[in-house]
Amino acid sequence: MNWKTFYRLAITISLLIASAISQAEEIKSPLPIIKEGVLANGFKYTLVPLEGQKKRVDIRLSVEVGSVDEQDNESGVAHMVEHMVFRASEAFPQGVSTALHQQGWVRAQHYNAMTNYERTTYMMSPPAGGRDLAFTLQALNQMVGHASLLPRDLDDERKIILEEWRGKLGVAERMNQQRVQAIRHGSRYPSRPVMGSEQSIKETPASVLQTFYQRWYRPANMRLLLIGDVRIEEAEREIKRVFSALPNVAVPQRDYYEPRLQPQLNVMRLQDSQSGSSQVSFVYRFEGNDANVQSNLRHRLLNQITLSALTRQVRRQKAALPPEVGSLVVRKSDIGKTTVALGFFADVMPGGHDVALSVLLQELERVKRYPLRERDIIDIKSEIREAAQQMVSKPEKRYFADWVQQLATVWLQGRPYVGSRQRAQEVMAILASITPQDVNKHLQNWLSATDTLVQFSVPGVTPFTLPQPDAIRAQQQQWAMAALTPPRVPEAKVIPELPSVTQSGKRTAVKIVAEQNVEQWQLSNGDRVVWLRTPEADKKIYLTAISQAGYMAGSLNPWQSQLASQLVSQSGPADWRAEDLKNWKQEKSLSLSINQEADRLTMSGQASVEQLADLLGLYRALNVSPGIDPDVMKESMMRLVRQRINSEQSVMDMRSREIAMLRFGPPAWQEPEITQLKQLTASTLMAQWHKASAAPVTYYLLADMDGEQLLPQVERYLASIPRRPIGEIRSHLAREGRREVLSPISIEPRADIRTWSFTPYTWTPQAAVQVSIARNLADKYLKASLRDDALGIYRMRLDSGLEDSRQRIETEVSFTSAPERAQELWKLAERVFAELPAKITREDVDEQKQQFIRAEQGRRHDLPTIQRRLILSYRHYDDPRYLTDVAQLADSITLEGVRAMSTRLFNPQNSVLYISLPREAQE
Repeated sequence: MNWKTFYRLAITISLLIASAISQAEEIKSPLPIIKEGVLANGFKYTLVPLEGQKKRVDIRLSVEVGSVDEQDNESGVAHMVEHMVFRASEAFPQGVSTALHQQGWVRAQHYNAMTNYERTTYMMSPPAGGRDLAFTLQALNQMVGHASLLPRDLDDERKIILEEWRGKLGVAERMNQQRVQAIRHGSRYPSRPVMGSEQSIKETPASVLQTFYQRWYRPANMRLLLIGDVRIEEAEREIKRVFSALPNVAVPQRDYYEPRLQPQLNVMRLQDSQSGSSQVSFVYRFEGNDANVQSNLRHRLLNQITLSALTRQVRRQKAALPPEVGSLVVRKSDIGKTTVALGFFADVMPGGHDVALSVLLQELERVKRYPLRERDIIDIKSEIREAAQQMVSKPEKRYFADWVQQLATVWLQGRPYVGSRQRAQEVMAILASITPQDVNKHLQNWLSATDTLVQFSVPGVTPFTLPQPDAIRAQQQQWAMAALTPPRVPEAKVIPELPSVTQSGKRTAVKIVAEQNVEQWQLSNGDRVVWLRTPEADKKIYLTAISQAGYMAGSLNPWQSQLASQLVSQSGPADWRAEDLKNWKQEKSLSLSINQEADRLTMSGQASVEQLADLLGLYRALNVSPGIDPDVMKESMMRLVRQRINSEQSVMDMRSREIAMLRFGPPAWQEPEITQLKQLTASTLMAQWHKASAAPVTYYLLADMDGEQLLPQVERYLASIPRRPIGEIRSHLAREGRREVLSPISIEPRADIRTWSFTPYTWTPQAAVQVSIARNLADKYLKASLRDDALGIYRMRLDSGLEDSRQRIETEVSFTSAPERAQELWKLAERVFAELPAKITREDVDEQKQQFIRAEQGRRHDLPTIQRRLILSYRHYDDPRYLTDVAQLADSITLEGVRAMSTRLFNPQNSVLYISLPREAQE
């Protein structure tokens, strides 16, 4: 992690950014002058005026209460209150959310909320920006100070909350709860799941919510953040007017955030029949962040340097690991307000947990016995200093969304925001005082913690007997007495050379399309170059190479071919290691990736114009003389073997197999068995890659450069690549007809409803736009019907698009529900699709058209969009006309056109419905 990332902790809530201004119109605002204040009743506020934001504002109100504050009879209540405050209040008896909707607000676009263990946050992004400030503050006031929390509203809202709870069920949630039980044992956290339980959601009376609300929703327990085009005086006036009347009532004192630390060695199993995780970890728990230290920059820098140096040392031990162990990782995280966990993790081949434990204990003893490498510490400090110097030299200016993320992250942590220049200056002043001795002392303090934990993550239903704590302590003593070599030192950083190119091809033909500023070059090896000169490329070159070497090509083995392309992409040319490739790309400041789909192989990269030869040279080397790093292959094979071992009892895999059979019929290829995976060799994979990479290619280049500079490099590196036909792609399309399956295989008490549909339709840019508009409106009306009216779902996903390669409008809908309502809700969704043309209004289409026009203003200068449209144009027209035709795309957004296309989104005659139900639902 670099120094910038150190201060950019990930925010866990969605940013609600108003979309009224296009990307092209956005400006960067300088570092604002931040005003903080406190009302007489204890209500705190932070105002951040940003220059030039055209009334854009982002408003957040945090109530410092979460599930960890719940009493024993209040499971899930913090989250239930979060839902309920959007319903009836004193000023809005019909509901706050109803009042928002009447003003044109859209849930998840203009307002949202989230609850975690420690806090509940309400997020508002008013559609009218600053003009909605008074209304927004009034709504928040009603939510946090005057919510009615009526029993009749709760009875309705329970249905939505239950569906949110159902939607989170699954192996990831179960494993996460096990991790919380292990890492935070001795605290409230394991017994306070944020969502509560099915029983608590169904049965908790409104009176309990009202009591919780009265206890915690008090102004001294609230903080407001207002960012955007606001005037300090006006904002303060409004805040005082709206929130000053809230009564100043103290909230209870809290002393239950921290786990009880004590000398112990806990041994825990993390296992779920649906999880493929196979890992061993050793964790230290200790006091590390008291209130004073948390704000101490030197302490945080010391933490960062120590963890970085430790990570580098542990990673270097990878070369000495036995076959059963894939990699070693170090992680550090907060597990309370002041309590920290430091964990050492080893990925394990199933059956190798005992070996992995021994490896972990050996490496822990090595870390205790030998100091961290001084050169590592010096290098890390130099990297931090270099990043700080860059920040000092550059004024801090950010786009609106970036300021919101940056400021909201720090605000949620309860820390004041310090500008990047000031922060960098403080860092440079402190760095010199941190010595290698300080770093090693800091590490040894961590490792001296006596509250420890050993976790065994065991895949699927694999049997495993946990070792007793005394047995683990005995192993620790054995390693403490053993002779250990010092940690491995880093090998000299190698920036390898690309293979030399001794031959060259020729450009054999040129065609110029002046209107779009495109040149087409035919090469002597049969390849073609499509070169778009565009000022948007600036001083870079963007390369995309596409062939028909998809994994469904007749001469390829589908699963081996996919694996080969992934491993070559990570490994580089022959005899390179993954680390060499990483170093080389960093040295040359370029990127190049490989993506293989069923019907095509795509290699994409970019570099500065000065590095053109390096970019094309790497592309050529991956085609002509590729390699596979044994370490990369080892890790990949371990992962595949774990997945395969768990596949037979994995409900997800069973569901995938049933869906594939339903949609496509018999599988196009057989998944490999474990014995095949274990016997697989690099040479077998290389044979697959050589076949795929030899297929003829069309190159799409975006560059603003001289052709005399480009041509010699193209002739040398691209025209000299030998080509061979790849063979026809084996078709594997979704079958025609209507089919439905109810499958009682789920572990979770919910129904998973998934449906697919297709309608044959010829691709055109205009039709593709009409489909996207119709999809947006279908999404709106489906959610309104299934969630707001039927109270049957929490979230739904609708994907629909005109797939140009298959000439089909393909639609997928998925949501979860109560098992007994699955069929009812799907029939309701079908009805919405059937009635969609009549539901779509002129206002709907006009609003979508304006949004499209604003988005197009940004896309005109977006390189990925330009490149994608160039590729589509040649795929369908064999010329670049689409680049200029886009200017008229908005004209195709008409009420008649969108309504007509909406009739094709869901085609009952070519549809598949798959509903998985709980196992107990089977008759």
